[in-house]
Amino acid sequence: MKSGPPFPLLAKVLAWLMLHLLILAFSFFLFVRWQLGMGLDSLIVGSAGERLMDFGDEVSLAMVKVPPRDWAEVIAPIAQSRKVTAGVLGGAGDDLTEMEVPPKVMERARAAMPPARNPAGPPGRGRGRDGLGMGRERRPPRPGEEDGGLGPPPIEEELERLEFPENPLYSPKSKPAFLMRAGDGGGYWAGVLLHLPPVRGMPGRAVMLLVRSDRLDGSGMFFDYKPWLLGGLAVLSLSIAFWTPFVWGITRYVRRLTSATDDIASGRFQVNIPSRGNDELGKLGRAIETMADRLDHLVSGQKRFLGDAAHELCAPLARIRTGLGIMEMKLQGADNDALASIEADTAELAALVNEILAFSKAGNRAPARQTFELAPLVQQVLTRESADVEAELKIPDGLGVWSDPTLLGRAIGNLVRNASIHAGPRPKVVIGAEEDARAVQITVSDNGPGVPPEELARIFEPFYRIDRSRSRDTGGSGLGLAIVRTAIEACGGETSASLPEGGGFAVKITLPKAE
Repeated sequence: MKSGPPFPLLAKVLAWLMLHLLILAFSFFLFVRWQLGMGLDSLIVGSAGERLMDFGDEVSLAMVKVPPRDWAEVIAPIAQSRKVTAGVLGGAGDDLTEMEVPPKVMERARAAMPPARNPAGPPGRGRGRDGLGMGRERRPPRPGEEDGGLGPPPIEEELERLEFPENPLYSPKSKPAFLMRAGDGGGYWAGVLLHLPPVRGMPGRAVMLLVRSDRLDGSGMFFDYKPWLLGGLAVLSLSIAFWTPFVWGITRYVRRLTSATDDIASGRFQVNIPSRGNDELGKLGRAIETMADRLDHLVSGQKRFLGDAAHELCAPLARIRTGLGIMEMKLQGADNDALASIEADTAELAALVNEILAFSKAGNRAPARQTFELAPLVQQVLTRESADVEAELKIPDGLGVWSDPTLLGRAIGNLVRNASIHAGPRPKVVIGAEEDARAVQITVSDNGPGVPPEELARIFEPFYRIDRSRSRDTGGSGLGLAIVRTAIEACGGETSASLPEGGGFAVKITLPKAE
């Protein structure tokens, strides 16, 4: 079963946290959209209304200083500074701006205007047609005019009427009236009711300031996204800061548990897992320590039993072989062939007992680690073991390792003997070594037929043989590679087997680098 790419637990938890926050943010967004769909007027109740009110007050103070015909000129720069467009709708609903106002906005603005009032004044003064309540006095008809007509006032009176001196007592009182979406690309519109003071006989009147923006936020006037964005980032940061130590503690402890179980799987049962209270992970850690301790006792007991049994078998085997030798001297003829067969069986049994003793000693013997040069040791092993094997040495001069030379020599010797037995009629062994920043890797490969790929995981097990028949012709007892692994692990190293691309069989030994 193929596993996917590694994805740490910490990343998973943080990803779920981010997903949770995104879902909350999306839900909030949908809620806001639903609220806005119900009506945008709710936004002007809060800070948006205060911003519109400040904008209206600023526009009012500028409008009272100029005549109506100049209102657009004084409003434009104020609106541009806020990145919006604005105009004024007169008291009678007349559009005094150069803006194109959608009909639905115009209808809403007119509905929000207060009802028109006829200002009290001298008889004969009435409401004019300019929509601002600027009355024009009736005068007697001049020759050629119809009776009761409105004639233009004298020029002096017109100039006087167009003078709008600043009123130091005027305090603007703007009031946000509505906020709506025009639809069909018409943008977003806000209405602000302005109350202008009486000027030069013109009574105080209310006008509607229309503010338009292409965006809902109105460049920060209708709706300010920044507080929400900053608030969301603050919530996200606090959530991550709050959860990260907790999740980091869990994942760090899980990594320790994983490392401990890897050590146990490699045969290193002396694991030490820090205590973590009485939660589930703490109980799991204590259970792993207990399991490792029991496995250590079981494996050590098994090796001691094998060693003791092998040791006890040595004496009777020696007596049997001695008795066979005496019988061979007394018997003649065909009886000698039978004795020779018994002697061969006894020799095989003795070799098995010796291998069991070697396996037991490799696991129970305390290693005497030291720093030494690798090449001379390997050359000595080849001189002793490679009588029938063609050997090639590829070890750099001066390469040193930190290990037990006796155990390492026994492991390399077992690999050479394994090649001489299984590599065919012309066995060849290549022993190479290389180093990196932390370790030295020794590779022992042969030109034999190799093993089935599915057998690689079990060939280091004691008494495991690929040939299930365990016949004498195939040779070996299934302890050779088990002794190799046991000896190397006692030296603090690791072993692994592989099948080279060019064929054959290879075992890699990883040992600590010489300090």
